[in-house]
Amino acid sequence: MISVVIPAYNEADFIEDTILSAQAAALEYGGPVEFIVVDNNSTDNTAEIARSLGAQVVFEPVNQIARARNAGAAVASGRYLVFVDADTRLQGDILCKVARNLATGKVIGGGAWVEPDSKGFSRLLFKYLVNFVLSLKNVSVGPFLYCERDAFLSARGFDEQMYAAEEFALAQHMKAEGRKGNKTWKIIRHAKGHRIVTSSRRLGRFGGLGMLFSNIHLLWRSSKKLRQKDQCSFWYQAR
Repeated sequence: MISVVIPAYNEADFIEDTILSAQAAALEYGGPVEFIVVDNNSTDNTAEIARSLGAQVVFEPVNQIARARNAGAAVASGRYLVFVDADTRLQGDILCKVARNLATGKVIGGGAWVEPDSKGFSRLLFKYLVNFVLSLKNVSVGPFLYCERDAFLSARGFDEQMYAAEEFALAQHMKAEGRKGNKTWKIIRHAKGHRIVTSSRRLGRFGGLGMLFSNIHLLWRSSKKLRQKDQCSFWYQAR
């Protein structure tokens, strides 16, 4: 079984499309898939929408992405975990790729290339250049991450002391865990059979330079700012 974990804070405008896209990807996969939405103390009807679409809803009162993701993983029953942002759509055979990679016994987890839903140069820049540069460093971006559940638990999940870049920290822990068993961290690149499309709402609201200057400190995982919510407020503002 694959457990798809979707952390959500006031995502009523996006959660339906995200769940429906994940359900379509599950049909493409053909195996058992469960959908877990973590209501991270939303004040809108995110939870109600998720329940109406058949997702299991878990409540996490502390508004923090690491806690929300861990809360979803804690109730997951799947052998494989897939973490998807609530404003991200899965298309095609991406869950098949996840299952195929992990079933080899040589992959402990990984991420995937994603693309924004914007058009024009910014979309092309992220789709090809940014993804390529990140893949050279074997780095996973937040909207999509997959891993073995047992390995996730061994790595103690996402660091709940961090308010941002927690996915980078988890990847580093799991890469180290994987080396013990000769397993790798594998990034799924773009292919004709699948796409992962994430919202560009922040790009549209703040602009490319605004996003860069607001998040430049995320490049240093040891930065104390990552453990201070007010320093990571870009990701916790009202959308």
